[in-house]
Amino acid sequence: MWKLVIEDDEGKRTTLPLTRSEYTVGRREGNIIRLTERNVSRNHARFYKKATGPNDPGTLILEDLTSYNGVFVNGLRITHAQALAHGDLVQVGDYRIVLQDDALAAAAEAAAGGDSKATVPSAPHARGATLLDRPNRLVMLAGPTPGAEFPLDRDRMTIGRAEDASVSVNHNSVSRLHCEVHALGDGRFEIVDKGSSNGVRVNAAELRRGIIEPGDVVELGDVRFKFVGAGQIFLPTESHQLATITDRDTTDVTHKRKPGNALPIAVFAVVVVAGAFGAWSYTRPKIAPRTSLTPPSPEQTALDDAKKLAAAGDLEGAHAKLEATFPESSSWRESAEFKDIESQWAEALLAKADATDDGLAKRSLYQRVSQAMSVDAPHRKAAADKLLQLDANTGAAAASDLPVAVRETARPRNEDGGSAHESHRAALMDDLHAGSTGSAQPPGVAIGVDEHEQKLALQGTQDAKIQLKQQLEPRVFSGHASDAEVRLLISTCKDLGDKSCVQQARAVLAPQK
Repeated sequence: MWKLVIEDDEGKRTTLPLTRSEYTVGRREGNIIRLTERNVSRNHARFYKKATGPNDPGTLILEDLTSYNGVFVNGLRITHAQALAHGDLVQVGDYRIVLQDDALAAAAEAAAGGDSKATVPSAPHARGATLLDRPNRLVMLAGPTPGAEFPLDRDRMTIGRAEDASVSVNHNSVSRLHCEVHALGDGRFEIVDKGSSNGVRVNAAELRRGIIEPGDVVELGDVRFKFVGAGQIFLPTESHQLATITDRDTTDVTHKRKPGNALPIAVFAVVVVAGAFGAWSYTRPKIAPRTSLTPPSPEQTALDDAKKLAAAGDLEGAHAKLEATFPESSSWRESAEFKDIESQWAEALLAKADATDDGLAKRSLYQRVSQAMSVDAPHRKAAADKLLQLDANTGAAAASDLPVAVRETARPRNEDGGSAHESHRAALMDDLHAGSTGSAQPPGVAIGVDEHEQKLALQGTQDAKIQLKQQLEPRVFSGHASDAEVRLLISTCKDLGDKSCVQQARAVLAPQK
């Protein structure tokens, strides 16, 4: 009875009795013999029996189904359907398949004295046996002699450029004594770098000392080897193409020219080359300079988009694009293009605020500009000044219109300590107390906040709020602050989420209710 012994690259074996007339081999589901490695095609090969008569047990035929990496029989790639015989070795990707005839295998076992450990019968029946008897070896993938095999048949071997090395490699990227290979048993070897100039890499990892096993790729400078285990057949695939490489930069001179002839020849060569280059430069077609293929950064792209929006008149969209792309810590905010767009946006908002008659809209636009840290200081100051002017014109700002800041209202005092503009101060206090105390502050009590506090309130940033809170707390809790400053502290603490501070500040106002 015929059977196939299938062995993978890790040495695992599977025996398959041939009871059918046809067996398909491939990576795709549905194949009778499914091999899952990537170097096996979806539909790779086909085994089928061919008999000449009713009493003929038939011959097993192997056919390559136009696979990418091919099918090899006893080390040779087949180009057409081929008959197989007992002991033939079939290579499909990383898998080895041995054809066995039980009757011939039993006869060979009896002749060998009952030794049944051999997978492939001995000669003369097993034509693939000689291929499987090959030792552990290094196969050169890239180097001066690609495809050359170097058996690892000693306990200690040297590899280098020296002629007396166990494995001599004539390439200038390999040191004279590059490394040593020590046999550890069970098909495992240790490789040791002997202080080489270009190092030792195993599977692309550079190391000074390491274990190598079958399948590993070893690189010594520019030269690459594949470690092929004993009994394995190496067939280069698309990932292991053989390549001849030359020395990196050679300074060897094969022969010396006579001094008398060298100079005229060199001068003549220079003249000929210069003339040819001049003629080519004159007649060659003019080619436009090649532009850079490096794509712009996301920040540059966002800045360009914002410039396009600003040029189209959509300054609000340009401002939103910049705010969404560049955080406050971004160095792009210092660029001239960024500042120019933000200045245009600020000027547009100020002009819009100046043109509107809606007091709330006017205040909102001024506050947006004064609190935008992306805008330059002169525009922010202009917006803050317009807010003060707006307050002076309306008499007082409603508390609901001032989310954080309270304008400075300090004015000259009379001799009795009262305000020189008592009616205006009373109106302001009525607005500040709306919805909270419900009463006006008695005359003669300071109601303003100083200029530094106002600037911090107008900024609206987290750092400014923390600084403002630290400045106001000592004065409020010591009883030396105006009601405006107390309410400014309450608003600031609310923004910071400090409930304890809010309660303590409200307690300062409680006796005045």
